[in-house]
Amino acid sequence: MDPVGDLVGLASPDPRVRFAAEDRLRAAGVAGLEALGRLLRVDAVPEPLRARAADLVGSILHDRAVEAFRAALPDPAAPDLWAGAVAVAAEAHPALDVAALDRAVDALVRDVGAADDPAAPVADRVRAITAGLAGAGFRGDPSRADDPRSSYLPDVLERRTGLPIALGVLWMEVARRRGLASAGVGLPLHFVVRAETPEGPAYVDAFHGEVLDEAGCAARVAAAAGRPVALPPRAFRPLRPVEVLLRMLRNLRAQHEREGRLAAALATLDRALHLDPLDPATLRDRAYLLARMGRPAAAARALNRVLAGQPPEGRERDALEEIRRQLLRAAAARN
Repeated sequence: MDPVGDLVGLASPDPRVRFAAEDRLRAAGVAGLEALGRLLRVDAVPEPLRARAADLVGSILHDRAVEAFRAALPDPAAPDLWAGAVAVAAEAHPALDVAALDRAVDALVRDVGAADDPAAPVADRVRAITAGLAGAGFRGDPSRADDPRSSYLPDVLERRTGLPIALGVLWMEVARRRGLASAGVGLPLHFVVRAETPEGPAYVDAFHGEVLDEAGCAARVAAAAGRPVALPPRAFRPLRPVEVLLRMLRNLRAQHEREGRLAAALATLDRALHLDPLDPATLRDRAYLLARMGRPAAAARALNRVLAGQPPEGRERDALEEIRRQLLRAAAARN
């Protein structure tokens, strides 16, 4: 690869030269991303070239993130929670070393295991693992809630902080490697881990490093909401791995959209569709996001999939059909 030559080609007024340069930078993988990153750090880069380079970076990161997620979860009907959660970080870690991350978790499991007696009652083991991770410095930091790194497990391991769901997934993986089963619970405004004990479920709040009962969970939700919130029994049901991964992706999408990172937001939707290809809300949101990105033809094609799952009549279908017609007109006006 000749990164300098390809970056020069990216500035060419000849679309054939420009597209060929884009293809080579895309095929170069991490090296291409690094070359584009260096270009974007140069203040004197003309704005049209800067915009073209930024779009290409977003496109490459999108494709690599989706490919890594699909490779980590070859059977979306029975996804491996840890593998999928790690793969979520590929959007920010294009050279993600999964083996190195596993070694770091193994070391953490050994450290936590010093206080975890496999023969002890389950409730004691839950408290021991929770205390071990808290003692290793793993805690939530509300000031970092809007930082995407709080969702990326490599960063969570390095910085010892993350969102409740990221810390919860780490807790579940440490417990799994210690031979203790658990599952996530998606409370309103919070995420905890559920472990079954002879005395009843124990709920781990990895964000605060505490073990709670249902009353404690309700108090935590009330504190987050600023008012009491009634939690019916179904609020405490164990989530399937796919539901945990979809919740992680929704969190990331919200962060990316707030910051205007639309290509990254699109990648979260495309990974969610790998897990649930026919979900109408995700399909619809993807179409709307493509329209926001200035891609009306792609948005119209995406709406075709939404409409395929709609009843043949109804106000919602009529509204979607009208949006699709507007998108097709906008696409035609560009030709």
